[in-house]
Amino acid sequence: MATLTSPAAHSRTGVLRGFSTTYVRLDLRRVMRNRRAMIFTLAVPTLMYLVFGATADYGSDKIGSANTAAYVMIHMAIYGAILATTTTAASVALEQQAGWTRTLRMTPMTPAAYVVSKVLVALTVAALPLILLSAVGVATGASAPLGDWVAAVLLGWLGSALFAAFGLAVGSALKSDAATQVLGGVLTLLAFAGNVFVPLKGAMLTFSMFTPMFGVSQLANYPITGGVTAYGDHISLLVCFVNIAVWAAIFGYAAIHYYRKSTARQ
Repeated sequence: MATLTSPAAHSRTGVLRGFSTTYVRLDLRRVMRNRRAMIFTLAVPTLMYLVFGATADYGSDKIGSANTAAYVMIHMAIYGAILATTTTAASVALEQQAGWTRTLRMTPMTPAAYVVSKVLVALTVAALPLILLSAVGVATGASAPLGDWVAAVLLGWLGSALFAAFGLAVGSALKSDAATQVLGGVLTLLAFAGNVFVPLKGAMLTFSMFTPMFGVSQLANYPITGGVTAYGDHISLLVCFVNIAVWAAIFGYAAIHYYRKSTARQ
């Protein structure tokens, strides 16, 4: 408990009162010890890329500045990062079962500081599938200008933070092991709806602009595609930023609301 309340470890003022780098470090160590979850987070997007990107015969087809394998790799890497941030943050359900969140409410840590701590841990874990997919992509013929590739990966990594708040909200709301099981199916549906797994056009593309993954995936692809989809439609940066801002506000509010509600019931 002392490590969470020592003057050197946390901020004492504002909405982030009680934020602790020590807590972030210890929580990250706990997450990394969950080998089953880590293997799942790394294996699923990698296998999907190998099946739909590396082994598919696209010839010399290109999308923007990248070949098709690199385009698919970026999408799978984004999905892997989102899967990592969401499931990592959703582990709050287990903490609530163990009474840990009630213990934290006895410290100076505010709900906002708790959310930020979980987002930082989730982002650290999310970097792993991005790095792995990039290495596998290089080894299997994915090709894009280095600057475009790095920019796409970084934007996908930063954008995945949006789903850490989503995972925290679901974990706090369900407050059980079922949280991570539910999220697997939900994220798959959101990936299909958000133009991540399958290129969309027409009415389906318009619909996808209102879904949570669309803004993140399109922004990450922007350095490679310039906003042009596989079917030649152009998506402006404004659409991406508005999508991300709206869903960040929704998920952030939900995360704080359900965290407060769940700890109040304990």
